[in-house]
Amino acid sequence: NQPLVAQPGEAMLYSTGSSHLLSAILTKATGIDSKSFAQQYLTSPLGFSMSYWSQDPQGIYFGGNNLEMTARQMLAFGELYLNNGQAAGNQIIPRQWIESSLQPHAESPRGQGRYYGYGWWLRGLAGLQVPVAWGYGGQLIFVIKELDLVVVATSDSRPSAGRRDHLRQLYNLVEQLIVESLESARIASN
Repeated sequence: NQPLVAQPGEAMLYSTGSSHLLSAILTKATGIDSKSFAQQYLTSPLGFSMSYWSQDPQGIYFGGNNLEMTARQMLAFGELYLNNGQAAGNQIIPRQWIESSLQPHAESPRGQGRYYGYGWWLRGLAGLQVPVAWGYGGQLIFVIKELDLVVVATSDSRPSAGRRDHLRQLYNLVEQLIVESLESARIASN
């Protein structure tokens, strides 16, 4: 019953509520809760189990936040996208979905040259368009297919006045110390 901010397709507005609505739809469509679904079809095939995940008052798991993952679990998820949906020789997520979700579908209002795919922010880093899973407070997964690389960053998720500067420093670190260096080495070797 929420009012529309803009007509569908006119403007990009990120909303965690949309992801939560998707969790409710998934629960209704499959007949099992989102956490059990994710455990069965995603995390178990990746070799880990889900721990805590918040629920709303109706018992629906939060679709867009509060999924607590370790850095190794984040890495496994990023590698799944790096490997076109495959893990341990099994197709966990359809390749077509991986490709589509990492494509720009909307221009981000968060800065020029930034886009949004399906659950992934797409950001220019060192001349490459890099998909980034961006979690609250600076939990980040960078998937850099050109370099066959996944970079994970975890941060203190408590809000603070320096949070924007902290995120900027994380992006700069990944871009300047990792991506630029590896991209230069890749170009030089060709």
